[in-house]
Amino acid sequence: MGALVAYAILAYGYATLTPPWQNPDEPAHFSYVAFVATTGGLPVLQQGDWDSDLLQRLKTGTLQPRDSVSQIRYESWQPPLFYMLAAPVFRLGPADSALYRLRGLDAVLGAATLVVAYVVALNVLPRSLAFAVPLAIAGVPMFTAISASLSADPLANLLAAVILLALIVRLRRPLEPVGLGALLGLGLLTKLELAIFVPLAVGVIAVRPSRSFYREAAIMLVTAAALTTPWLIHQVTSYGWTDPLAIARHSQVVKDQERFSGLSITWLAQFATITFHSFWAQFGWMAVVAPDRLYWIWGAITLLGVVGLIAQSRRWIADHAWQLLVATVVVAFVAYVGYNLSFVQFQGRYLFTAMVPIGILLVRGWSAFPLRPWSALVPAAALLALNAYALVRVLVPGFAPA
Repeated sequence: MGALVAYAILAYGYATLTPPWQNPDEPAHFSYVAFVATTGGLPVLQQGDWDSDLLQRLKTGTLQPRDSVSQIRYESWQPPLFYMLAAPVFRLGPADSALYRLRGLDAVLGAATLVVAYVVALNVLPRSLAFAVPLAIAGVPMFTAISASLSADPLANLLAAVILLALIVRLRRPLEPVGLGALLGLGLLTKLELAIFVPLAVGVIAVRPSRSFYREAAIMLVTAAALTTPWLIHQVTSYGWTDPLAIARHSQVVKDQERFSGLSITWLAQFATITFHSFWAQFGWMAVVAPDRLYWIWGAITLLGVVGLIAQSRRWIADHAWQLLVATVVVAFVAYVGYNLSFVQFQGRYLFTAMVPIGILLVRGWSAFPLRPWSALVPAAALLALNAYALVRVLVPGFAPA
């Protein structure tokens, strides 16, 4: 309950103090929701939906009278579930206040993610440690900021947490493969990044078979495919048989977006630095950066958890549930690296699909140090305090008029 109260206060601050359209891709998400709400159909990504000059004016607060955020529509190729869920909220009131209603919807999804994170933690940690997990997650400023923005990410993060919970339960007792397949299908209908859970789910079935492995895996995959088929039909009729996920169309539309130009020391340094910064706190369109001292503190808290986790690895490394948590983080990171080998998108928020296992692993690591029962609570509480500081002393001044 304490984590939810703290999160609610922080999320309200981020939702109300962040200026309109100053969250990543927010105008494009809004256009998608508005299209679904007003037409009842799904948009199609077209040439002209990406305008880098208009985006630059938006980011720098120099919009011209002729500019309109409704021209920003480059998210139209994305899976539709979040936008279908958000459309009724859009229609609840005037269009000029819809952005804040939609931010509120996402904030609720973020709160639900904390609840699921606690339930997941109860399956692998003592109750005395599990309560620190939602505190730690709520203490990550970017998690709270993204959860209080208009984005498909909060629903994706919630479904990632629910899928992880189902897989951990499946490790301990039989679970209907139809249910697992339905969760995977919903995940894929929200964000393609949740495809990372498909191989993880197959691996869980292989590790703890309750009946024929092939039968159960097939039922799960067919169920997921059945749920995604209507959207895929829309994609094929819109973009052709050779581009069912609209990846080629997206590449054509955002043709001047920065691409990967090859491995180099500079690329690796930027990848590591900006990813770490933007995982913790790099607000707006990546322009509002925290002071270096905050990143050093977050780095020290992270290192403390990693060292503690390694120190007690003999106690958890053989447990399949802990192996699943680690595997989820590893696969999410590999997918993130793979994406950046196409487009240069050093945004740590893309790792939030693995936020729940990250939080659990950090709490387990902090618990190794001799401050019990406060060994995990102290770092988690410190993160909450730093989150409040980042909101008031980083985000607010960062958006203040020059």
